[in-house]
Amino acid sequence: MKVYVRWLWKLLALSAGINIVIELASRKSLLNLGSYIGNSFLIFLLNTLIIFLPFTIMFITRRKAFACILITFLWIFMGIVNGILLIFRTTPFTAADLRLVKYAISLATVYFTWMQIILMVSGGVLALILLVGVWKKAPVSQEKTRLSHGVAIILLSTALVLGITTGAMRYGLVAVHFGNIGQGFRSYGFPYCFSNSVFNTGIAKPEGYGSETLETIQSEELVPENTYAITENTKPNVIFIQLESFFDPSLWKNNPVDYDPIPFFHQLQKNYPGGYLSVPSVGAGTANTEFENITGMNLDFFGPGEYPYKTVLKKTSCESTAFDLKNLGYTAHTIHNNEATFYDRNRVFAQLGFDTFTPIEYMNNIERNPTGWCKDKILTGEIIKTLDSTPGPDYIYTISVQGHGKYPNFEYYCQQINEMDQFIRSLVNTLRTRKEPIVLVMYGDHLPGFEWSEDEMKNHSLFQTEYVIWNNMNLPVVKKDVEAYQLSSHVLNMLNIHEGTMIRFHQKYLNGENTNEESYLEDMKNLEYDILYGEHKVYGGDSPYLKTDLKMGIDKIKIDKVVYNDSNLLIYGENFTPYSKVCLDGKEVDTTYVWPQLIIAKDVSEKKVNNSEISVWQIGRDKVPLSEDGVYHMGWSD
Repeated sequence: MKVYVRWLWKLLALSAGINIVIELASRKSLLNLGSYIGNSFLIFLLNTLIIFLPFTIMFITRRKAFACILITFLWIFMGIVNGILLIFRTTPFTAADLRLVKYAISLATVYFTWMQIILMVSGGVLALILLVGVWKKAPVSQEKTRLSHGVAIILLSTALVLGITTGAMRYGLVAVHFGNIGQGFRSYGFPYCFSNSVFNTGIAKPEGYGSETLETIQSEELVPENTYAITENTKPNVIFIQLESFFDPSLWKNNPVDYDPIPFFHQLQKNYPGGYLSVPSVGAGTANTEFENITGMNLDFFGPGEYPYKTVLKKTSCESTAFDLKNLGYTAHTIHNNEATFYDRNRVFAQLGFDTFTPIEYMNNIERNPTGWCKDKILTGEIIKTLDSTPGPDYIYTISVQGHGKYPNFEYYCQQINEMDQFIRSLVNTLRTRKEPIVLVMYGDHLPGFEWSEDEMKNHSLFQTEYVIWNNMNLPVVKKDVEAYQLSSHVLNMLNIHEGTMIRFHQKYLNGENTNEESYLEDMKNLEYDILYGEHKVYGGDSPYLKTDLKMGIDKIKIDKVVYNDSNLLIYGENFTPYSKVCLDGKEVDTTYVWPQLIIAKDVSEKKVNNSEISVWQIGRDKVPLSEDGVYHMGWSD
């Protein structure tokens, strides 16, 4: 027994040392580390116990040295990853990031130089080699492992750590949910917060959830539905543009630029409705602001750092503004000048009720900024094309990308948002020429990833951007600060459109008919749980919102003629893009884009072409096929 006690003390000491290294990587100064430990010593001890728990596996293995080194390596590796991420964004490392690894790899060359990438890969390979070497060379205990004793220690340790953690949550020493995830990690430490993000996902069943609660919410907390009444037989096109990292530099007290990079946006703010928009993230997390806006759901009820696009929406359809407006005769579109598979949008948008999705793979005349992101000016033509694609009203949700980091400096960032401002001017001037009623909502998804504090902001918040509502309908110039999950409800409320569960729920609150914020949040959680995880009581037991057959792109891609000439396969047709790839019997061949009416497959043998089914696929950089168009049969008559 004394041997076990000695091991426990050694492991606790090691865990405390690891905890210090992890927090130093996060806080980046000994002064901040000392302040954290001194002011939150009990929390530091709790995190030490959480780090210690995986080490108890040593009591059931004879490879104690290897287990100790491996677990130490994993904890310190996660701490270093967290520290690196905090350099480029203010959102810390959570379990949700593990689902985004493939996206992180695709962005590596944006945030790191090739030398840095080579060094990191080399370091990873070296670490694996060392671990293999440790496995082979580390001593193996010759003492007989008493499995029953080891299992008992593991179970007791687990019960102890879980009990202490539960008590810390219950008595408010640590929080279960973080309104500000960055502040949460700083206050409660990386080990606790990361572990929380692993096990705490989705929305917990609210107390009192049931038919009676949902019936009360429906009867008392939702404005009357189907009261659309702007102008008889007139439904405006509703366009949202989520502007990547778009922020007014004048709100930063230490702003180093001496000019206004977004003059047109400021002009719109003076003459049209708008206000501050509270968003769920800072420095990153575009998809979560997007989720709140489209669904009207508050992310605070989900797990820390969770991306519903990567969890519940992968398998569950959800009522949204798209579904709701389609009930009124709208067609729902979404546009994004970046890859379709980023955040799995090519799958998620079907769960959210959209009819079409136009990502960069379906765009031509792409122009990129110095860090490789597509410039937003391409979106003007795509929005107009989408408006022209249907005879009726359209709901268009557009996601821009030009303002994405990494930024060499703040001056570069201002240059990018200046070009985004020019795009806004071009779009508004183009929309002004159209006779149909239009409402255009523009807002930033989150602040850019610079190191700054709330005290440096004139509005004292890192979680507020701004929105403005341009329109040709003479809407009253209302100035109102809203949450991202309230924005669609606010806009539709101004249009006298009251359709959809979450929309009508928020409109009741925004109209001042429900002034109790606590009950508002409690009822909101009940609705969100019921719609996504519960029994759909608000719909009478079955959700009417089913996954759509999402069409990729607006313009149909087709093959008109195929010519085989000297090992080259010339494909003539319509609406090809640089992402169009020739496939023979479903297998991609090397393809050169010439112009929208011609693509060429080079070095293809006549034998391979003859009797093959020729098709054109849109395939992004990650090699995921998005759609197949223009099937053509070659040589069947020979």
